[in-house]
Amino acid sequence: MATYQEEIAQWRAQRAQQQIADRLDQIRTEYAEVQRERDQAIANNDLETAEYRDMDCQQLEQEWNQYVPPQQQEHPTLTRFRYQNQDYLNKVRERVGPEHMSRFLNWADWKLTAPPNQYDPKRGGMGLQRYSPAYYQRGRDLLEIYSEQSTGVKYDSNDRLPTKSDIAKASGLSDQEYANAERAMASQGRFSWQQKR
Repeated sequence: MATYQEEIAQWRAQRAQQQIADRLDQIRTEYAEVQRERDQAIANNDLETAEYRDMDCQQLEQEWNQYVPPQQQEHPTLTRFRYQNQDYLNKVRERVGPEHMSRFLNWADWKLTAPPNQYDPKRGGMGLQRYSPAYYQRGRDLLEIYSEQSTGVKYDSNDRLPTKSDIAKASGLSDQEYANAERAMASQGRFSWQQKR
């Protein structure tokens, strides 16, 4: 059973969330109006008014971003790595938890990207450019060497899910030929996920 102080804290948090939701609704409405006024001023060739309305738009965008920060785009090769190694990553997360997994992967990233230490190679990094082909190849090597002792989960780079390029190559097709065949199958409804059950 919650204490009085916990109930008050929860009530305050709910009130704060409602105030933010209300302000976001206000920002949406204000932004639509100011944007319309700016666009109308531009259409009327009233550039001074358009400039003021655009500054209002920017101010509302900045306030919106305080409440709803924009999501950073993940590097495409990192997205591919996560996809190909999702079984491994899920096993590590289940075994040691997300915090330990994050520390281990951050250590691997540091080891790959930090400059080499000329006085003590064991304490330095490899000096690789993040997201380069060498970064991923050496990264897989690090995981194969250190994962089991650090996380209790063995990493085998042969267990990765294949990419479309891997499948195309195994099929004797170019990436473009594979993409064309995939589009043709989709348009014919031949994929299992397109079948009605």
